[in-house]
Amino acid sequence: MTSDELDRATHDLIEDIAGKAPGTRHRDLTRLHEVMGQYRRAGRATPRSLRNLLEVLTTEEVEARFDNMPV
Repeated sequence: MTSDELDRATHDLIEDIAGKAPGTRHRDLTRLHEVMGQYRRAGRATPRSLRNLLEVLTTEEVEARFDNMPV
């Protein structure tokens, strides 16, 4: 994947996730991990925006798991 393609994939992913409702966005963690892996394979540093998004989506995933637990 070229640098331009990777940048475009990053932009598209962030835009797509931003358009989704909180509480459902964590379902795109797999896509996020794939794009981050492409950066590693290309020998490029993962952009801060993707690292921040990873943190946010991971937190949302944890919250979604515990929201469904009986008290």
